Amino acid sequence: MLRRQFLFTATAGLLNAAPRAQMLLAANTAMLGFSLTDAVKACRDLGFPAIEIQPMGVPEATPNKFPGFAFDQFPETARQALKQQLRGFRRITTHLPYTGLDWMSPDPEHKRRSIAAVEEAMRATGYFGASAAVLHAQVLKDNPIGDPPLPNEYLDRIRGWGDLARKLGFRIAAETGYPRSVAGFTGFFEMINHPNVGATLDVGHQKGYRELTARVKPDQKASPEGIRAYNDINNQLVEQLGPRLFNLHIHDIQPDSWDEHKPLIHGFVDYPRLLASLRKINYDGCLVFE
Repeated sequence: MLRRQFLFTATAGLLNAAPRAQMLLAANTAMLGFSLTDAVKACRDLGFPAIEIQPMGVPEATPNKFPGFAFDQFPETARQALKQQLRGFRRITTHLPYTGLDWMSPDPEHKRRSIAAVEEAMRATGYFGASAAVLHAQVLKDNPIGDPPLPNEYLDRIRGWGDLARKLGFRIAAETGYPRSVAGFTGFFEMINHPNVGATLDVGHQKGYRELTARVKPDQKASPEGIRAYNDINNQLVEQLGPRLFNLHIHDIQPDSWDEHKPLIHGFVDYPRLLASLRKINYDGCLVFE
């Protein structure tokens, strides 16, 4: 499905959705080389009713970098200016930091800094009135697939962030990618068992999922069967997560390589089917262009 077709289908789908299942199209401010101010303005000028911002990085335009901000280094005048600029968006989400972090590190100082970076970004999420914060579940070096059981310390850390998110007025939405299977990822939330912790489905993060690699050989990625299998996995995640699905990241996938975060030019992701699955579970989160 191409960009124009997607926007038409998505808009029609959202207008026809039940009132209690209000999906909103959103855009992420992850725009290379933009300043934060210009990225927010671009999202507004393009007519997106919702937005995802990044409480990490720097607000100045920087070549080959996404704009954002470190909340503890963001002066109150800048905070107020951004809050003013975000007025009018019907919903705000954030993406928590992940680069270089290890909140399970054996090095106490690295662990402390990593936890502090996530929690500072969570405070920013609450400050700007966001409804959800995307979290990258950390890949454990001794368990790269994420097979259960996961360490109690790991699960307790996320439960603690769920408590903090509830206190600050939003929900944690852990992104697909780890654990690396449908069963493992959906079971992850059963293990955490926290009402404020759910999922972000990124449509392109499933290429390493156990159920998918078992079905599709490397030379079959671009085949109709390979593409269908990938879309099957995305729809299984929607169906099995149900009310634990809080957020979506949307884009396209390059068929031969399964590289993600591509413009909507390949028609790899079956968006009509995905939107139908989302309506069945009464999904009421955002569809965030990444």
